[in-house]
Amino acid sequence: MAEAVKAAARQLPAFKLGQKQVYLPNHVITMLRKEHLPPNEACFKVPLRFTKFDLRDYLWNLYNVEVTKVRAYVKQQPLTQRSTSSRSWYRPQPQKIMTVELAKPFQWPDVPTDLEPWSNDLWKMREDTIEKRNEEQLVRQKMQIPLKSQEPLSKDRQELSKLAKQMLSGEVKWSNDVALDPRWDQILEKEKAKKPAETTTTTTSS
Repeated sequence: MAEAVKAAARQLPAFKLGQKQVYLPNHVITMLRKEHLPPNEACFKVPLRFTKFDLRDYLWNLYNVEVTKVRAYVKQQPLTQRSTSSRSWYRPQPQKIMTVELAKPFQWPDVPTDLEPWSNDLWKMREDTIEKRNEEQLVRQKMQIPLKSQEPLSKDRQELSKLAKQMLSGEVKWSNDVALDPRWDQILEKEKAKKPAETTTTTTSS
């Protein structure tokens, strides 16, 4: 009874909804931020098999967002080389973009200035690593591989070099703060017990 009351209280859209029920869909729909669009329009990247009616019903059933008009186009992707060491080219799968006209306007929130909750530093490290790897592949493709001695020292090697110089000059003394396994204590005790016995035997024999 309660579900029937909720269904009756919910205002139906101005268009006719589809009758086919879909459970646990495996498609991915991405909302794209387009600054040039007016507040009453929104842009989405949808699967190629998606129709205008699918997106319209999807927005209404999941988010209670009413759509009055839908425009769609298929965006072809440029030719892409499979790898830097290969001469094979291919065209990636095209993307389907849909722009909907909303019954109620929507405004994007401000872009956050603090990106730490999204692990922005980790993302930058990943992008730098990918860029460096691509540059190395291009250099190898041109057969201009530099010598190891000509490469700049990494941060870890610079710190090790600095520590080695300080140890040679006597500024820093070597210390190993790593806790050893307790079994090593038993071995050391046995070795210490053997040394006095060996000394006594040597003195007696002499």
